[in-house]
Amino acid sequence: MIKNMRKPNFVISKREGDPKGGGAEDGEKEVQKSKEQLEAEKRAILAQRIKPLTTDGLDTAKLVEMAKELHQNIFRLMNEKYDMEEKFKRQQYDMIELAERARQMNKGKSRRGEARVDESFDRLADKFAGAPPKIQLCSKYERHTDHRSYDQRKDLYEELSKPIEPPKIGRRQDEEGEAAEAEEGGEE
Repeated sequence: MIKNMRKPNFVISKREGDPKGGGAEDGEKEVQKSKEQLEAEKRAILAQRIKPLTTDGLDTAKLVEMAKELHQNIFRLMNEKYDMEEKFKRQQYDMIELAERARQMNKGKSRRGEARVDESFDRLADKFAGAPPKIQLCSKYERHTDHRSYDQRKDLYEELSKPIEPPKIGRRQDEEGEAAEAEEGGEE
């Protein structure tokens, strides 16, 4: 089964007169095929790939073993399918990111006359090859720059970090004193 997977499932044929190899006519021939021809090809390919399952004359132990093997094959194929889907999603994300980067580079081209290349890269991806790509929560191209000095920002954050006093409840001074006495009397 593994030996069959290593063989390519396609054939490249070159035409005699064409140095580049051609191949556009092969695609046109496939488009011109009727539904019946396509269905017949599909059935032939499936018959070639799917092995007949013979369960005649097998005892229950062998049937259980065969069922386990089929289950393992299904499990492996589902894992491969999931891996391929995740790879496809990652590639789509990379394509979108590259398109955005190209758009941003072309945006500034008209003003300066030269393209400024962003050479930033994900250092984690270089260290850990299997790590998923870094997820950016906001676009780095649309961030606003804070032009305040360090001291101004420090003062602002110190002001924000001070504890806030709870608001005074609308009681009069006399009522607060009476309420405090009532609480002391209730504790005894």
